[in-house]
Amino acid sequence: MRVYKKNLSWIIMAAGLFFSSFIDSDGIADTMPTSKGMYDVLFQNHAGIEINLQDLKGKVVVINYWARWCAPCIAEMPALNQLYVELKSNKNIVFMAVDMDRSMNKAIRFMEKRKYSIPVYQINSPLPEDIATRYIPTTIILDIKGFLVNKHVGAMNFKSIKFKEALQQLSEEL
Repeated sequence: MRVYKKNLSWIIMAAGLFFSSFIDSDGIADTMPTSKGMYDVLFQNHAGIEINLQDLKGKVVVINYWARWCAPCIAEMPALNQLYVELKSNKNIVFMAVDMDRSMNKAIRFMEKRKYSIPVYQINSPLPEDIATRYIPTTIILDIKGFLVNKHVGAMNFKSIKFKEALQQLSEEL
């Protein structure tokens, strides 16, 4: 009986930790998208060039927040990079792998060692609550008008044909 209670305690604690990652302190699920759109947010690439999300109007933007020490981030990175490679010829889709460690040199070395080509960025201004997160990996999808259409906390299945088709469809919407 003690073993059962001990195991049950661990299961309850693990479930609490798992589900708490989806809830913000205000009790609102972090995965709920909103539609404020046109974010004035700066990101910087490895060459020091800044890009503002407002300048990407007319493009679907895929932002993946990640870190080198994050096991789920590392696990999903090969599929994310493959999706980037498959869709990089679509000029209406922009991919941004945003290093949350703010260590661009280490992030670039990480990508080069694994032969990933997805562009790496760092956040260069405050993030609005809609597209901010306290958990990684988190993937943000903005439509061509700059509206948030998806905020997914946790690892994603970037190998999904439906996800790829949805990105392509979003990029064709007028």
